[in-house]
Amino acid sequence: MNITMKGLFAGFLVAGLGLPSLALAQPRVLVGHFAPFSAERDATAVDIRVNGATALTNVRYGDFTDYLPLAAGATSIEVVLAGTSTVAISANVTLAADTDYTVLATGGAGGQPLALQALVDNNSAPAAGNLKLRVIHAAPFGPDAASTAVSIRTDRGGVVGGLDNVPFFAASDYLEIPAGNYDLKVATPDGLRNLIDLAPVDLPAGAVLSVLATGDGVNQPLGFTALPLGALPTEAPVDASVSGHWYTPEFDGQGFAFTPKPDENRLLGSWYSYGASGSLVWFTLDSAGARSADAANGGFNSESAVLTVFSSSGGAFLAADPVTTVPVGTVTVQFEDCGTAVAEIALDGQPTRSIPLTNLTPSGVCTL
Repeated sequence: MNITMKGLFAGFLVAGLGLPSLALAQPRVLVGHFAPFSAERDATAVDIRVNGATALTNVRYGDFTDYLPLAAGATSIEVVLAGTSTVAISANVTLAADTDYTVLATGGAGGQPLALQALVDNNSAPAAGNLKLRVIHAAPFGPDAASTAVSIRTDRGGVVGGLDNVPFFAASDYLEIPAGNYDLKVATPDGLRNLIDLAPVDLPAGAVLSVLATGDGVNQPLGFTALPLGALPTEAPVDASVSGHWYTPEFDGQGFAFTPKPDENRLLGSWYSYGASGSLVWFTLDSAGARSADAANGGFNSESAVLTVFSSSGGAFLAADPVTTVPVGTVTVQFEDCGTAVAEIALDGQPTRSIPLTNLTPSGVCTL
């Protein structure tokens, strides 16, 4: 929604509905449209009536307003399909003086009915150096609580704020956290499958944010929106699509085995090669290893990874002899798709070399 439309809405509410000028005791309402009931965003356009009067026209999926002043007391809100008289959603709410609200249009996909959801906001300032964050599950990708339940996690899989089993249209309490760079994701409750992956984002001190998981994955893509900031950038969620045994066409009998660990945004692997004397050499690989660029967040984004190469020595066949494992270089792998890739190998004391890879055993989620 553009600034002009927001301004028109605010002006209409004050002038057209005969409301007094903004006073401290007036309730304020932020309205957002997050009901993905059509694959065409223009087809999601609605008009909004407040107490029977049209307050806003042509509001599309993903649009939201600034906080708008309304009169305290009983209030009727109707969502009407744009250009028609068909009421798609209606709700009666009682607005308390000196209170802020967020009212969201939700559902309309995945078996979830269209609805208006009203939340009471807490815009009191956080402590110095902190911000306040509320998480709202507004992504209707299933018909019931069990099929929509998600967990909110860090990139390495840690549960955030106890949010390990959040059903559709549940909202957390406000979490007060230090300002800084955050890299979060929405996953299944067990954390084994990623659904939405937020790109790293800087969250500023003093902010009070409501972060919504949005979309249904069919009509509208799954994503994140932070109110009042807007849509947040996302990354492709890590899955098992690049899992398999990858051989090197240039070198017979040599290759890699890659195994993604989606719950940790991590790529593990083994490398089978030969030493200068022709003896078999086996290395282990880890995108969260000591020399990996993004070890803190798992280091894998489904497209590329810098894997630390580990060499082990001291063991004996079927014996419990102590083993020493040390990092000896890196392998940077860039996946063109789940069947082809390029590996750049940089081992200590040797020149860097790039080699092509082909997946001999694509996983069941590889769609080549």
